[in-house]
Amino acid sequence: MQNFNLVAIIGDIIDSRNIEDRSQIQEKLKKILRDVNIKYKEYVISKWTITLGDEFQALIKPNLEIFKILDYISYKMDPIKIRFGMGLGEIYTNINYEKSIGADGPAYWNARDAIEIIHDNNNYGNSKISYKSKNKNDEIINNLLNYTDWMKENWTNTQREVLYALLENNIYNENFKQKLLAKELGISESAMSKRVRTSGIRLYLSSRNSVAKEIAK
Repeated sequence: MQNFNLVAIIGDIIDSRNIEDRSQIQEKLKKILRDVNIKYKEYVISKWTITLGDEFQALIKPNLEIFKILDYISYKMDPIKIRFGMGLGEIYTNINYEKSIGADGPAYWNARDAIEIIHDNNNYGNSKISYKSKNKNDEIINNLLNYTDWMKENWTNTQREVLYALLENNIYNENFKQKLLAKELGISESAMSKRVRTSGIRLYLSSRNSVAKEIAK
């Protein structure tokens, strides 16, 4: 038994049965998860693993980049939509670093409950992440996650490009330099300023980073 808290994450592809070439999408997901296991290896306790055709999971340390990781996966899978259930808690069994299969305990129980919540009550398709730890701050955390998911779901493609450009440059902080990002996207500084202002992306990032800090306490 691990006498400290870890974060179990269960993800799945939304409406996977309606995807024409499911095998191609699954291969794409495998590659992305391999990349994530390398890119964020310092946080990995049990590697991101596909457990069923459309479902995958991991066990990671509570950390300040947790939503950067989830947004990175969603970005790389776009336009395929992903939902995530996050659970904080202990693990009662042995942990296999190479594959997130077989481990059990409150972290995974909470993650399973969380993804079922987001599956059944997704705020008209806007919400993509749910969190459970059985702590008193769960409601506040989920309200912030629902709010930021709603923001992202209502972005235009050009507004969404700002987040994607930040992720490509390994940036997930509200204090990013607009001038450098405008150059990266090949647009004027005024156009970038408009995208940032109308998307509320600085608020999006600061809110998600605040939640990450709360989880990592």
